[in-house]
Amino acid sequence: MNTWLLAEDRFVPSLVPSRESIYTIGNGYLSTRGSFEEDLGGEIRASFINGLYVSPPGELPLLGAVPDWTGVSITIDGVLFSLDGKIGGYQRNLDMRSGILEREVLWRGAETGVVKIRFRRLVSMAERHLAALELTFLALTEDSDLRLETGINTSIPSPNVPAWNPLKWSSPARSRLRLVAESIDGDHRLSVDSAVYGPGHFELIGDHRHHRLASEVRLEVGRPVTFTKFAVYHVSRDPDPASPLPAPSTSFDEVAAASARAWAKRWRASNVEIDGDPASERGVRFAAFQVVAAAPPKDAGASIGGRMAAGFGYRHHVFWDTDVFIVPYLTVTHPDLARNHLAYRYRGLDGARRKAKKYGREGAFYAWESAGTGDEVTPEWSSPLFGPPSRIWTGEIEEHITSDVAYAADHYWRWTADDRFMLDEGVEIVVEGARYWASRLEVEKDGAHVRNVIGPDEYHTHVNDSYFTNLFAAWQLRRAASLVEWARKRSAAKTMALTARIGLEPADPGRWRQLANRIVLRRGADGVWEQHRGFFEAEPVNISSFSPRRMAMYDLLGEERAERSQVIKQPDVVMAMAMLPQAVGTEAVHRANWAYYFPRCDHGSSLSLAVHARVACDLGYTELAYELFLRAMAIDLENTMGNGQDGIHAATQGGVLQATLFGFGGLALQDGEPVTRPRLPDHWKELQFSFSHQGIRYERELRMGKRSGMATAIPRNRNRKKGDKE
Repeated sequence: MNTWLLAEDRFVPSLVPSRESIYTIGNGYLSTRGSFEEDLGGEIRASFINGLYVSPPGELPLLGAVPDWTGVSITIDGVLFSLDGKIGGYQRNLDMRSGILEREVLWRGAETGVVKIRFRRLVSMAERHLAALELTFLALTEDSDLRLETGINTSIPSPNVPAWNPLKWSSPARSRLRLVAESIDGDHRLSVDSAVYGPGHFELIGDHRHHRLASEVRLEVGRPVTFTKFAVYHVSRDPDPASPLPAPSTSFDEVAAASARAWAKRWRASNVEIDGDPASERGVRFAAFQVVAAAPPKDAGASIGGRMAAGFGYRHHVFWDTDVFIVPYLTVTHPDLARNHLAYRYRGLDGARRKAKKYGREGAFYAWESAGTGDEVTPEWSSPLFGPPSRIWTGEIEEHITSDVAYAADHYWRWTADDRFMLDEGVEIVVEGARYWASRLEVEKDGAHVRNVIGPDEYHTHVNDSYFTNLFAAWQLRRAASLVEWARKRSAAKTMALTARIGLEPADPGRWRQLANRIVLRRGADGVWEQHRGFFEAEPVNISSFSPRRMAMYDLLGEERAERSQVIKQPDVVMAMAMLPQAVGTEAVHRANWAYYFPRCDHGSSLSLAVHARVACDLGYTELAYELFLRAMAIDLENTMGNGQDGIHAATQGGVLQATLFGFGGLALQDGEPVTRPRLPDHWKELQFSFSHQGIRYERELRMGKRSGMATAIPRNRNRKKGDKE
């Protein structure tokens, strides 16, 4: 198995929408779903520019599909090429090493000979605004007449109506098109420049919403004919000027080589090798490829949405998925990309402040779903295809998001020692969240409470004293107090400016520590933390008795019974064990909580399996961890949740990567220095990976053996990539 390739060798129409998602290519600025070049029923064709949110009339902002560059109409001897015809051969590969998506089809129409068609596509990692497509035709049995049409299509829905209206079309040269378009809400201007190079005389077809160029050529047996298409996207907000289209002499291979070199730099920082398990190695590489392909460059003013850059799921809104599941991985592999997300969160502070003020509180309350401004964009009601709508409370009371953002900032700082970030942005992020919690807590004789919230387990709403929420509120209050004191020592001027800007009082750090010490955390005599008040008294449900099943337990039980039961959607207390293990308690406490909560978890969320895999590694349940790890990888690669058409699950892919490095590899910080503790499945002979700590890249080769289960420090003078200062 070539573990750099995501490959398929047969065309299955029912799999088209979900396969379009996993064959997405991108460079952080521009991404394109893996839809075919030719039209096909059931497709969800879309390309996205990260952070380019539009608001259709009466709707919340979403990442609208930009005018399409990929569509091609192919006619051979008067017969329209389609996969509905006779396919003599089919192969599609995503080369994750280079970012090239390639497809070969042997095709014969009703009135044609056999033609081999090769499609190659990429979105350049070297030039963010550039996309390239190559089509090669080879007649195998008889000469044929070929007609090719391709252009810029503004009629692509997003997902219901087109997001862009054409303002001006032009054709600067016989093989070129230029479009200037305006977003449906009038907030953005976009230009698309396209060129098609190849044989024949190009004819302009001036459809108002879909200008295109057409060429007719003769295919002779044994003589390949190649067309190359380039497209350059530029948005009015972009700080850099529009890139020029490549010259007619530029080949696809030249653009591909430059892009591959840029990808190689990323892969040096994030490659994983698993000796003894090629399928898992491919799955981990897929996760790394898609995370990097979705991570925006510094100037994007955006971040990674809940469904990456691969579909319309969640309108590309940003959730805790990025802060908790993606950023910790990026911090130890591509800290520049992690830093870009934190810059996005810092720019969103004003939106978080507006949300806190809306509820009569101080500081900053981050949006559960965030788009371009940081303001809350969670819908208040669901829009089911069948049945009545239901109220969505997450945007109002799933408040742990504020601590999740602070956790991402703190994790980044601890691994990178980026003091400039912490002084300029990080302290303010953490402190404003602490001010929110201080104003949110209800202090009574028996302690400080947080009532009427949703914890990570979203099957239970309007709960009191969520363990995860309270634990992280206490953590953030203490962390903010420490950071204010640290900042005063590092830069009195910046700390004074922050104090004046947000109204910080000298007594606040001490007050925050006192509040943190009073926050209520409940647990039983056996050491098990109560997920929220009353959970221990809820109805026990034996989940295994419902197997096999195709539905989530929430749907099987119904809303009311699920709320009264001990069935949970995803890790909650177990999530805290992954993120703040020392705060949860000793290893014995961890084992007791795992034994209690793991059988009660439905894994009704895409993030659940990977987190459980990581924690199972921590507890030494390695083979169980591997089983959960495989199930997590299958969520997107095999569409086991049945919603793959909406995009790739960001939390799943980040979770798979964390399970690999932090779980099986045991990568962690100990006294501020990186250590590894291999916990490999029995059939893994070796696990190799790269990571970064304080600007230096390291490479580790982990094997099970006499040192199995021991934390191994990483000396500064060993396992270091020479000269690789980041």
